[in-house]
Amino acid sequence: MNSSLIIACPKGRLESKVVKYLANRGLIIEKDFFDDEIRKLTFNTNVKEIKIIKLKPSDIRSYTILGAADIGFVGYDDILENSAENIVMLKKTNIGKCRISIASDMKKINFSEKKVYKVATKFQNISENYFKELNIQTETIKLNGSIELAVKYGVADMILDLVQSGQTLKDNQLYENKIINNDISTVIISSYFAYDTKKNLIKKLLLKGL
Repeated sequence: MNSSLIIACPKGRLESKVVKYLANRGLIIEKDFFDDEIRKLTFNTNVKEIKIIKLKPSDIRSYTILGAADIGFVGYDDILENSAENIVMLKKTNIGKCRISIASDMKKINFSEKKVYKVATKFQNISENYFKELNIQTETIKLNGSIELAVKYGVADMILDLVQSGQTLKDNQLYENKIINNDISTVIISSYFAYDTKKNLIKKLLLKGL
């Protein structure tokens, strides 16, 4: 069994915030982590027993469940979309705070105008479950980026997406019609096995600091 504590840090826009969060708890990552020219993905820290791996945000949940990472930083939207099965929710943070909303090019959506509405989103399960509860029939258009363009170019009637400031919607002439979940941020997760075998170190890092 690997005695090190492996922490999965997301690449991209949340990376620096996660690094700061860990630094505030006494964990300092080696300099190579911050050098984009270096291709390695596993990094040492100032604590011999703790290592960092850098992953795409969409892969962290799988790495954690499968035991390659002991704890990981993931968006709560990822948990809502894919379920919290086999995951210990250790702590909620304020990193990347945002919301999930429905938006369209209309100030108000009248759901009696059509039998079926096309919804562009990367959150297929969240979308389908939400509209099913409202008894509104939808067709999901699965997209992974530039979702705001879907309405403008006739791909969909509306979008369901993460919203932070709302500026991107305004810039694309969309209205935020309905907030589905106003409490989305980065959460720290663990597998049950890692939490059982490395609980003391995990608690020390997240609760008290090193």
